[in-house]
Amino acid sequence: MLKVKTKNNIFMFVAVIGLLIFLHFLRILNPIERAIIYLITPAAEKIYSVGTDLRTAVNEQTDKRDLLSVVKNLEAKLNQLTIENSQLKTMGEENEKLRQQLKFFSKNNFNYTLANVVSRGALDDSLNQGQAVIIDKGKRDGFSAGLGVLNSQGAIVGKIIEAKENISKVCLVTNKGCKLAASIQGQNDQKTSGVVEGDLGLTIKMDFIPQTEKIKIDDIVITSGLESDIPAGLVIGKITQVDSNSNEIWQKATVESLMDLGNLTIVSVISPAVK
Repeated sequence: MLKVKTKNNIFMFVAVIGLLIFLHFLRILNPIERAIIYLITPAAEKIYSVGTDLRTAVNEQTDKRDLLSVVKNLEAKLNQLTIENSQLKTMGEENEKLRQQLKFFSKNNFNYTLANVVSRGALDDSLNQGQAVIIDKGKRDGFSAGLGVLNSQGAIVGKIIEAKENISKVCLVTNKGCKLAASIQGQNDQKTSGVVEGDLGLTIKMDFIPQTEKIKIDDIVITSGLESDIPAGLVIGKITQVDSNSNEIWQKATVESLMDLGNLTIVSVISPAVK
């Protein structure tokens, strides 16, 4: 009974559809169709507008996601290139320092050993922080207290004050704990002896200069060779101020280092000239 009723419903549905199609082609339904179209057009336009806006919003969000993905990829590539460029620059700077050191030692009859600066500041509180460095070689490399330490241009930057098995502590020339026997190169190759030591970690002062000696601004200060482990002629700095009070036995001078002590990465530890 249910099957017969279902078949009847289907037959009636098909018949109605067929009749509507037949009446459409006879244009009998035109007034009704126009009325329906008139009624649903605003709603259809609204639905179309909403659909268009929705599609546009979806496309914009998709474009933004794609753009953000591209930007992130470009940022990652830029960061990688920046790192690689920095590494290449560091290698280039180190190679240049090594070339300068080799050039200097090829002109001078010194024994030397290259070492890397691995830390800044003292291992204890006996030295001003930042005015000492730690290098990666020590007693096993033949290092001992008193040996001079040079930068890539061959200027003396300090000396070893403590050597352990694998590392050494170097006090810089601006450190009060670093004293060097020095000379002043004046006019006509005149040399005046004295002692230099760091002054508050900023400059270098030179004491024990005889009052009879004439010294002037911009005279170059070098090592005198009076220390057994440090050869003569290594540049320390230049004079920027002279204190020649006639009531004192000795003159004093302020010396400025010619090198950037904050940029030390590779140094050379030297021994006296080979005989």
